[in-house]
This record gives sequence, C-alpha cells and structure tokens, in this order.
Amino acid sequence: MSQPIEHFIRELNNTWQQGKLDELTRFYHVDVVLLPPDSGEPILGRAAVIGSYDDFATAATLHEFVISSIEVFEFATTAVVHMRFVVEFSLQEQRLREGGLEIYVLNIVDGEPSIVWRSQHILESREIT
Repeated sequence: MSQPIEHFIRELNNTWQQGKLDELTRFYHVDVVLLPPDSGEPILGRAAVIGSYDDFATAATLHEFVISSIEVFEFATTAVVHMRFVVEFSLQEQRLREGGLEIYVLNIVDGEPSIVWRSQHILESREIT
C-alpha cells in the first residue's frame, strides 16, 4: 500500500470534517468528476464537487465519520483508491448510520496527487432511533 496516497486520502477527509472547505481545492483536479451515491447526474468540476461538501455541511449534522479501510492500487502516474467508511449524521430530523465505499482515481504529476474521479456507494443504511 502506498503510504503517501493513503495519507492524502486521510488528509482530505480530515479537512472536510473540520469544515475547512476552502482548503479542498488542493485535493481535486479542476475537471474532476464525482458520481453521487444516488446514481444521479455526475457532478462536474472542482467548484461543483467542493460545493457538494458545502451542501452536506449546510443540510446535515455530522456525528461520526470513520474510515474502516483504505486500499491503494498504483499504476505509474495513476492511483486507484478504495476507501470503506461508516458515517452517522442527522438530516431533516432523521438520524442515519451508513456504511459505504468511495472510489477515487488520482492523477500523479511530479509526485503530487490530484483526484480526477470519485464515486460514492452506500452499501448499507439504517435509521437510528
């Protein structure tokens, strides 16, 4: 496993959880594509992807986010990352606990990774009462 890439992904997740949304630009390529978990329309471009973090922060209250595993697969100037997670949050008077998988594709230029593709998959979801 690539320690620098794993560190990069953990740092990304720490950054958004701390509400430092203005710092997220350094993680994403300007033309990044995000496939949301609802299989809706792809979110295109860095500004729109960062906006999706803001949308979540505005609409929901985060109670817990835990990365349960990270697998990194490297291919010359590309890395593919599978990150499993558990998240608990409140949204519209409903408290949910979800387990999921995020898949990142990173382009690595001069040793600097940049996310070009991200997809989110919710594998399980339940309401907490």
